[in-house]
Amino acid sequence: MHHSIEVQANDAGLIQLLRFVDAAERELALQPEQEYLLRLAIEEIATNLIKYGYRAGEPGPVRVSCRAEGGALLVEICDRSTPFDPRFAPPPDLASDLAHRRVGGLGLFLVRELADELSYRHDAATGWNALTIIKRAEHHRV
Repeated sequence: MHHSIEVQANDAGLIQLLRFVDAAERELALQPEQEYLLRLAIEEIATNLIKYGYRAGEPGPVRVSCRAEGGALLVEICDRSTPFDPRFAPPPDLASDLAHRRVGGLGLFLVRELADELSYRHDAATGWNALTIIKRAEHHRV
């Protein structure tokens, strides 16, 4: 089963995306670790698009699709914001005292750590960015 939605990158769109996640989790019969990654990835990436991807006051589209296939969860998040490959975002400072750490970066770090595969592409002709995240069920890992 395949689920998809397109919303605007704003607070109302984020609420729609979280409702979408709730429905997808129920219908895709995901493993707990897949549900966690689905929710974390969509919330984190969409929040970053709202805050940093699109210029303030000019929200653009966010498309999310997800499906379960052969024990794996496949999530694709597409947008037309400034190209940014989250695979190369600097890692957060996990060693310093909390009071001295820079705010931000932990969500992307967790998405990268929890995903089994992460790929990114930017289509210069259309302006669309696509982040694909794959999380295999525990019993399907190699």
